[in-house]
Amino acid sequence: MIKDYEPLILGLIDAFLLLELSGSDEIDPDTAVRGMENIASSLLAMSNADQLELRGALMRIGAQSEDSTYRSFVEGLPDMIGLA
Repeated sequence: MIKDYEPLILGLIDAFLLLELSGSDEIDPDTAVRGMENIASSLLAMSNADQLELRGALMRIGAQSEDSTYRSFVEGLPDMIGLA
């Protein structure tokens, strides 16, 4: 059982940021959207309790960031992907 999920959550954030912010010359926009939808679908398969825990972790990670753009993206991520 994984005891420290923060590195995994940071990896998810990085994946969403890469797909969201890549230019069309780097990643086809349709591919980027499909990738984000697939990741979100996998996350939404978690129980409501786990989704709420992930939401809380994202909010904590965002709140700890001094970069306002990063903080805004991370804190908006739970609603963007439809977490409980």
